[in-house]
Amino acid sequence: VTGKGGTRMKGLLKNNFLTVYSNAKVFSIFMLISGLFVIAVISQTLLIGYVLLSMVGFSTNAITSIKKEFISKWGKYKLTLPVKRAAIVKSYFISQLIWLLVGTLYAGIVISLSWALHGCPYDNSIDVVSIFAFGISVSIFTGAFFFPLLYLGGEERSDVFLVISLLCGIGTVLGIISLLNLYLAPGITTILLSAAVLLFSSLLMFALSYPLSVIIYHKKEY
Repeated sequence: VTGKGGTRMKGLLKNNFLTVYSNAKVFSIFMLISGLFVIAVISQTLLIGYVLLSMVGFSTNAITSIKKEFISKWGKYKLTLPVKRAAIVKSYFISQLIWLLVGTLYAGIVISLSWALHGCPYDNSIDVVSIFAFGISVSIFTGAFFFPLLYLGGEERSDVFLVISLLCGIGTVLGIISLLNLYLAPGITTILLSAAVLLFSSLLMFALSYPLSVIIYHKKEY
């Protein structure tokens, strides 16, 4: 049974990958070209923007695949296959994390090459931890908000739910940062602690979002 379950999950993940691939390919080319530009110039702002765009962009690309399945009716057909609804939801959560990893790798490579050519553009090299924690947390929070909204409101509203989720993700991260800044003094320890809190909070909400999404999806009728 375990073997079959693993094979089915691989099939779901492969299907998610093929659904995202066309958009991800175009976005990858754009990020490659823009990454070369960011490496060539010396700009702290461009580096920050690239890192955030890379992580958030790739992970939200994974989310948009659900809209394609709704349009093609594949999402409804998938329910007739010998797979549990929980497995379908889990495959989306895993896919988003995989594409977030891809975006993080893009960002890490570009920052590494930029630093190798021009040196660190920040006052303290540890500041890069905050940038990565911000981008990763926004991406994860976005997914945590999006999936329950999707199954509650319907796939046809996925575009507006994505915008709402992204805004909620950014707002939540900024809220946590503002709260931490009220009680913590500036310094390396604060930067590392803030990054840890952001990552822990986003991952916790992502983990809680999965069973909530499964419950809503189980009650949904097509």
